[in-house]
Amino acid sequence: MKTQLIVINNIVFRLEKIFLGLSLALMVTLLSAGVFFRYVLNDPIVWSESIAKLLIVWMTFLGASIAFSEKSHIRVDSLVDYFPFKARQIIKHIVELFTVSIVAYMGYLGFIYFETTITSTSPILGISIGYFSFGMPILFAFSVFHILVNYISNIDKSEETQTC
Repeated sequence: MKTQLIVINNIVFRLEKIFLGLSLALMVTLLSAGVFFRYVLNDPIVWSESIAKLLIVWMTFLGASIAFSEKSHIRVDSLVDYFPFKARQIIKHIVELFTVSIVAYMGYLGFIYFETTITSTSPILGISIGYFSFGMPILFAFSVFHILVNYISNIDKSEETQTC
């Protein structure tokens, strides 16, 4: 079961990185084209900035999810290092539980926000504002998944460290 979770986690992680790279490339292309059309051709592409904003929102939450998968978020554990091994393990479990709770709650709030924006329409694009906010609940859910998979895969490692 743990192996399958790790495989799924790795697939989701790779897809997130691909989507992040494609989003960045698309955003740079759109903004460059927007500048070219506005200042060289004097015929601005009015919707390019709105699409870029949409991509920035999604890229922000994609980056957060990728950072959870890579365990790259800032962690200050210098104080914890002074505790005995057992106490460190308990503190780490509490921190993981707290992190999952906060990120899951943020996903819940993101879903509520999505529900409030789904009926609003972007004046320039003519599409629902929900497309902007839907990245929040989805990618917070991915973040929770990454945190839990990392936690499960680290349980065995911490037990091995204790016996050494």
